[in-house]
Amino acid sequence: MSEHPSGAFARALVAALAERGVEDYVLSPGSRSGPLAHALAEAGSGNPPLGAPRIRLHVRIDERSAAFLALGIARGRAAAGDARPVAIVTTSGTAVGNLMPAVMEAHHSGVPLLLLTADRPTELRGVGANQTTDQVGLFGAFVRWGADVPAAALGDRPDRATALADRAVRAALGDRAREDMAAAAGPVHVNVAFREPLGADGGLWSDPPRLPTPSGGIPVVAPPDEPAPLPPVARGVVIAGDGAGDVARQVAEAHGWPLLAEPTSLARSGSHCIADYVRLLESAHGKDLADRVHQVVVIGRPTLTRPVQALIARAPALVVARFGARWREAPPHAQSVLREVPASWLWSAAPDDADPGWLAEWRAAGGRPSSPEGWGPRVVAAAFAESLRDGVWGVVGSSGPVRALDRLMPAAPAGSAPMLLANRGLAGIDGTISTAAGIAFGSGRPVHALMGDVTFLHEAGGLLVGPREERPRLRIVVVNDGGGTIFGGLEHGGAPAENLERVFTTPHGADLASLCAGYRVPHRAVRSRDALAAALAQPVAGLEVVEALVG
Repeated sequence: MSEHPSGAFARALVAALAERGVEDYVLSPGSRSGPLAHALAEAGSGNPPLGAPRIRLHVRIDERSAAFLALGIARGRAAAGDARPVAIVTTSGTAVGNLMPAVMEAHHSGVPLLLLTADRPTELRGVGANQTTDQVGLFGAFVRWGADVPAAALGDRPDRATALADRAVRAALGDRAREDMAAAAGPVHVNVAFREPLGADGGLWSDPPRLPTPSGGIPVVAPPDEPAPLPPVARGVVIAGDGAGDVARQVAEAHGWPLLAEPTSLARSGSHCIADYVRLLESAHGKDLADRVHQVVVIGRPTLTRPVQALIARAPALVVARFGARWREAPPHAQSVLREVPASWLWSAAPDDADPGWLAEWRAAGGRPSSPEGWGPRVVAAAFAESLRDGVWGVVGSSGPVRALDRLMPAAPAGSAPMLLANRGLAGIDGTISTAAGIAFGSGRPVHALMGDVTFLHEAGGLLVGPREERPRLRIVVVNDGGGTIFGGLEHGGAPAENLERVFTTPHGADLASLCAGYRVPHRAVRSRDALAAALAQPVAGLEVVEALVG
C-alpha cells in the first residue's frame, strides 16, 4: 500500500499531539474522519506499530456523550494533579454540532478539550456535497482558538502538523500571561479537511519535526505585584463556591472568619466551616448575622442557594478570587477580582483585631446538619455522602442532588474534604453519566455518581460502552422519584397542578431496570437506607446502576 497524504497528516498530527502530552482520545465513528480513526486505532492498540505513540483511545457512538466523556477525563486528570488536554474526534456535519453542550460547559468551567473535527476539502464546500455544512467558527466564542486546516497534499511542509499541534495544545491549556478569557484553559477547535482516499494506507510512523521556540504572536503581560493582604475586619465571611479548593479553608482560618462551603468547593472541612449554613441563612438569626457582615470573600464560583447570592449582593465590601474560567464575570461591585488566591491572603495583617465571638456565634447557630431519617431523596444523598471515603471520588448531578448535599453534608476534618465534582460551569444536566465515566478514567479512581432520574434519562446513551471498550469503575446512584420534582419547590410550584406536572415535573414512567438490561449494565433497586448503604459498601468493579426508589 502507498502512503496517502491524508493518512500521513493524520499520523503526524497524532504523534505531535502525543509529544505535547495529549494521551487521551475519544472517537465517534465516521468516514470523513477515517484517516484520524485509522491512526488512533493503530496508536491505541495493545501492540502499536513501530514509531507510533502510546495513547488511550475510547470509542463512543454518540458524539454528545463522547464529548462529555472527554470532558470528564480532562476533569479527572486535573483533579488528580495532571492537567492536560483531551481530544475528541468526529466526522463532519451534525456530528460536529453534537459537541456544543460539552464545549459550552468546558468553556465556562475551564476544561482543556481539543475538538478534532473532519471536514470536506475546499472544492466540496458550498456545492451541495453530502454531509457538508459550515463548520468553521461553529463554536463561536466558546473556544479559545480555532483553525480551519486545508487538506493535506504532496509536498506539504513536514512540520505543518507539528506547528498546528503546538498552537492548539498551548491555547487549550490557557496562557497565564493573558488578561482575557484566553488566560483560562478551555476548548480549541481544529477543523481538518481530508481529501480522498480516506482508508488505511499502511504508512509508517515517524518522529514529528522539531519546532524553534515559538512565540505564537501572543502578547506577554507582565505579572502584577503581589496583591495586598485582606483588610483586617472583625466580621468577615468566606464563601467557597465550586472549585475553590482547600485554600478557602486556610483563608477563613487565618482571619478567624466563618466558612460557608458548597459541597463541590473541596473546602468543606475544618473547625471554621459552618456546615448547616443554608438553613441558618434562611432563619431570622442567620439573616441578622448576614446583615452584620463587614466583608465577604468569595473563592470559587457559588451557584447553589439564593441566600448566599443575597449575602454577596449586599456585601459592604467584596473581594473575589478563583472564580473559575468566568473570573472576569464576577459581581460588578467587587473591589478586586483575582484569578488565584494570593499568598498574602493566608495571613492576617492584624490578628489581634479578630473577634472570636463572631465565629463562635456562627458556629453555635449553624453547626452539624441534622441527619435525615426514614427514606427519601435526602436520605439517599446522606448515604451517598458517607460513601465518599477510602479513595472513592464523587460526582453529583445538578438540580436536587447537589442541593440536598449542600444542606446535609457535615464538615470533614481540616484539609480532608471529599473529592466531589460536578458540571457547574453551566449547571446543566447534560452528559452527567459520561462526565462521571470520564472522571473515573482520568483519575484512575473508583467513582460514585449521584443524580436524579431525569438527569439519568437525559443521557441514558452514556451507558452504551461497546464490548471492545474499557468500562469505567463507576457506580451510578439514581434517585427515582418519578420526574423533575425540584420545580415544585421553585416559584413554578404555584402553577395549576396539571400544568406544573406536564411542563415542569414531566413524569416519565420509564422502567430503569429494563433500560439498564438493554445496555447490559448491572442494575440493583433499593428501597431502604440499609439496602443502599450495603450496595455502596461494595467495591466498584465496573459500570453499574443502583436505583433508589423513593417515589
